[in-house]
Amino acid sequence: MPTVSFLGTGSGVPSADRYFSSVLLHLEDRHLLVDAGEPCVHSLRERGGLILEIDAVMITHGHVDHIGGLPALLQGAMLLGRTRPLSLLLPGGMIGPLRAWISALHLTEEGLGFPLAWIPWCDGMPSDLGGGVTVTPFANAHLERAYRQLPGANLSLPCESFSLEVIAGNHRALFSGDLSGAGDLDRWIGDAADLLVCELSHCDVGDLAKTLVKCRLHVLCLVHLSEEFAGERSSLQARMEALLPLTEDVFLPSDGEVIDF
Repeated sequence: MPTVSFLGTGSGVPSADRYFSSVLLHLEDRHLLVDAGEPCVHSLRERGGLILEIDAVMITHGHVDHIGGLPALLQGAMLLGRTRPLSLLLPGGMIGPLRAWISALHLTEEGLGFPLAWIPWCDGMPSDLGGGVTVTPFANAHLERAYRQLPGANLSLPCESFSLEVIAGNHRALFSGDLSGAGDLDRWIGDAADLLVCELSHCDVGDLAKTLVKCRLHVLCLVHLSEEFAGERSSLQARMEALLPLTEDVFLPSDGEVIDF
C-alpha cells in the first residue's frame, strides 16, 4: 500500500515542535523525498536504512525551509556508504548554485561515493523515475510573489516554483509545494486523486475549498500551516471536512506521522 511519511510539516517560521518541509512518499517500489527542509537527514536515519534507499529527491522551490537540509542529506549518505545513484529533480536555475554550495561545504560530487543525476524541472513535462512512476511539475507563482517584492530583489533571477503530480499505476499523489494562492491549483488539480498534500500558509481557506470542492480526494493532508491556523487544528479540520463533501479524509499531520492512502 502507498504511504506518505511527514518528516517536517512546519511553515517557514521556526517552531519548537515542527521541522521544516520534507515528505517521504513510498509508491510502488520507489522512495521519493519531496523537499529537503532540515533536519530531514535525522528523520530519515530514525527510519533505518532509508538514506541508502531513497531513489529521488524532488525540490519544489529554493526557499531555505524546503532545501536547507540537502547538504547534510548528501553528506550523511556518503558517510553511511551509499553507492546507488540518486536523482535530484529541481528548478533548473538552482542547479549551478547548489553545486557550488556543495563544493563550498568541502564536499565533492566525485567524493560522495554515489553518482548524482541533476534533472531540471520543465513545466508540464513528466520525468520517468523508473518502476512505472512518473512525476510532472507544474509551475506556480509562489516565488514570483514572495521574492520579487522583497527590497533588493534581483529581478533577473529565475523565480521557479512548482507543484508536483506523481503517478504510479492507478495511484495519483499531488503535492502543492508553496503557492501564491489557491488559484495555482486550478490548472492541474483534476477531478480525482488518492492524495493531496497541500500547504496552508499562502492561500485562503475559503479559496482553497472552492478550488477543491469538485475534486474527489481520498486523502487531503494540510501542512505548512500559517501561525493563524497552527493553534486551531481541530476547528480547521472540521471546517475543511464540512466544505469538502467529496473528500473522504482530512488530516493535519504531525511530524513523524505516516499515512496510508
